[in-house]
Amino acid sequence: MALADVLVLYTFFRFGRSELPAWVTPKLFVGWGVLLGIAAFAVQGLFVVEFGWDDAARYAAFLQNLLMSGLFIAMFVARGGTRSQSLLIAVAKWIGTLAPTVVYGWYGNSPLVLGVGALCSIFDLAYIGLLWRARAASAVAGPGSS
Repeated sequence: MALADVLVLYTFFRFGRSELPAWVTPKLFVGWGVLLGIAAFAVQGLFVVEFGWDDAARYAAFLQNLLMSGLFIAMFVARGGTRSQSLLIAVAKWIGTLAPTVVYGWYGNSPLVLGVGALCSIFDLAYIGLLWRARAASAVAGPGSS
């Protein structure tokens, strides 16, 4: 899993700045990215102190997942369409969150996990709907109309 994280970080630092306005210099982008990384580690550490290792990992993962669900919608809006986004990945993310929501939220009797997982599903389904609608509109418009 750590290798996947390294690839995500590489992709972020290699291509992320191109999504931002010109006034965000490479130096500012890298500094901000490093600061966000440090903040993320600090928050994860605080979760461990507050809830212990097992619950901290679970709670933080679901909250991070909720954030990602909202950010996928924001990315769709900011890009004005589906560029570099996939309906297959959106559905896989939704199912991949729904399964542990049922296991840890419902069967594990955790109202926090169940509630945050349900919110993830709402946002994920909205994102899937946006991608589906854009894909359908593109098919109606025909090839080369983007």
